[in-house]
Amino acid sequence: MSEETSTLNPSIVVLKTGEKLITILQEVFEGEGDERKGVCLMMNYPYELSLIEVPNEDDPEKDLQVKYSKWCPYSLESSYRIPYDCVLTIGTPDPGLTKAYMTKVDVVKSAETPETQPVSGSDDSPDGQQQQQLDEEAIEAAGTPPAIDPEVV
Repeated sequence: MSEETSTLNPSIVVLKTGEKLITILQEVFEGEGDERKGVCLMMNYPYELSLIEVPNEDDPEKDLQVKYSKWCPYSLESSYRIPYDCVLTIGTPDPGLTKAYMTKVDVVKSAETPETQPVSGSDDSPDGQQQQQLDEEAIEAAGTPPAIDPEVV
């Protein structure tokens, strides 16, 4: 995430699909000056929000908690472009929710490491082998099949 993105406040985005997300939202523009026009929205670190019931005998009114789920869990990406017409509404999150989300984003950002390219252009380098092993462990832990490289049509 760029320095500019890290200073932005998160937004609650409700998509037409009904998904409720918390994300750092930006608008993508094309052109400059009077010719500048919005193209789409950029969602940075989107997480789907849901409420879960948690029994609380001390205060029954506080028996709900917010659950964060990575919006697109099968992708390594942290930013997604979406067309304007996919969004139903945009709002401002509660201050407590904002603080919890930004803490989560900071944890994710600290776990991200820049990808290193092997000098030889293959995965035979120690860094490439280590990354491949980490990828395989993550896939195994997630219980999902390995990604398939799509063909360019």
